[in-house]
Amino acid sequence: MTRVMAGLPLMIAYLFRTYEILIFVYCVLTFIPALYNSVVGRFVRSLVEPFLNLISRIIPTRIGMIDFSPIIALVLIQVLARVIFYIV
Repeated sequence: MTRVMAGLPLMIAYLFRTYEILIFVYCVLTFIPALYNSVVGRFVRSLVEPFLNLISRIIPTRIGMIDFSPIIALVLIQVLARVIFYIV
């Protein structure tokens, strides 16, 4: 049981880092329409867009044609990770 508890923060860190990478990939895919509409692009969008849409509903993140919700999402993920690691 202690091994599981010792490895839990590391596993949580990997999950947060993976989601951060997915947000970055999503941002890159938005610049390449062929990849954005591919199978991989649809998969990444299905994982990232619900979180970004939630942020956009709470905070107005669009200025002109620029959407700042991925930046806010990355900051929120970092804050959430620090809070969880402080608790654990």
